Amino acid sequence: MALGNGRDPDGKDLVKREPTAVRVGFTLWMAFWVPTIVWTAGPQNFWWICNLAQFLLLYAVWRPNRLLISSQAGTVTIIGLAWGLDLLVALILGGNSVTGITGYMFNPELPLIQRLASTYHLWLPAFAVWLCRRQGFDSRGLWLQCIIGTLAILGGWLFGDPERNLNYSRAPFGIEQTWLPEPVYIGFLCVATALLVYVPGHFLVRWILLALSPSGKACQGTTVRH
Repeated sequence: MALGNGRDPDGKDLVKREPTAVRVGFTLWMAFWVPTIVWTAGPQNFWWICNLAQFLLLYAVWRPNRLLISSQAGTVTIIGLAWGLDLLVALILGGNSVTGITGYMFNPELPLIQRLASTYHLWLPAFAVWLCRRQGFDSRGLWLQCIIGTLAILGGWLFGDPERNLNYSRAPFGIEQTWLPEPVYIGFLCVATALLVYVPGHFLVRWILLALSPSGKACQGTTVRH
């Protein structure tokens, strides 16, 4: 399903170029973020699903692609909400992260610029939803993200240093994984990530778009793809 003004009255797909200020602004952010991560954490950190999403959205900002945007919107929204909530609770508790996902934000041994670079989790969800409102929301994005996310998990597992625990491929939320053979655990992780992140994220963004549409309905020109 493509929600939004994705088609004209004749049923033809509409491709909207993003405003120049948006394209340049996001590109400048990436021009800051990429070298910052390379310098402070190393390029292996790009295997993180949420980090990879930024590269895909950068491409989609310059070459409008409704399917690609839709594939990333749900993931960055769910991760961003979880990250932001954990950070808020940690701030209230004096720097103690409940889940551990934002614990590094309070680690004085990490460069401040590296921690500031992670704050994109707070605004990227709104940006992704805004892109979906402009380009439309394609339900096939869920299946594409299952593929992209699985490749990211496999890449982090095969090519990342074990101590980095990329995409929790070694220790879920810092808990050492010893109960399953690694290949079995990775398969389980891919499925669990799809069920706990991609699927709820997809339906959350779809609900947000419907809520933002006039009278809570899809905008005129909505199409359904089977």
